[in-house]
Amino acid sequence: MKLSVIIPTLNEERLIATTLEDLFLRHSPEEVIVVDGGSRDRTRELASKWTRVISSPQGRAHQMNRGAREAAGDILLFLHADTRLPDKGLERIKQVVGEGKEAGRFQMRFDEKRWLLGFYSSYTRFQFFSYGDQGFFVKRQLFYEVGGYREGVPFEDIDFYQRLRKRTKPIILREAVMTSARRFSQRGLVRQKLINLFLVGLDGLGFNVLPLQKRLYPEIR
Repeated sequence: MKLSVIIPTLNEERLIATTLEDLFLRHSPEEVIVVDGGSRDRTRELASKWTRVISSPQGRAHQMNRGAREAAGDILLFLHADTRLPDKGLERIKQVVGEGKEAGRFQMRFDEKRWLLGFYSSYTRFQFFSYGDQGFFVKRQLFYEVGGYREGVPFEDIDFYQRLRKRTKPIILREAVMTSARRFSQRGLVRQKLINLFLVGLDGLGFNVLPLQKRLYPEIR
């Protein structure tokens, strides 16, 4: 089984080199594709020193779907540019897929040690709290059977995971990815969480939250 890592980027010059260095030196991936959505900084330049970089229309769903089309792997791992895998993370994915699992993700922890962030990360062990920065992985065939990431919808990661759960029970690995707390640091730990809950709640009730999302939850890669 070949595993492909797909990383969507947009103006990530501060983090992409560190993420890729960690990925290549600690995990020896078979294939990594960085899908850039039109960065205006040095993201593409820095990433290209490590791996293949392709272009896509901006939007995480567009970018991840494009990466999936270009990937050669039997397993697809969607990794954010500010997220690092746990030790032997790629090996664990291959192990559980080899045992019959079709999809899954990791638990998550933040790169800042603050008790409230620790609380937020503690419930990533539950299926209900499943977001893209937790490192979704899925067998290639199943990815296309569920239709990939839907473009033009709010919270494409939540939407994708919900559709996955209708087809299979994704495994949640105990090992935790480490992701940046920058969004919480910029907006405030409580304020950002309230924004998240507010938007996800409205979306769940059937409201069109895209206009609000662009204002309250701008894309950060």
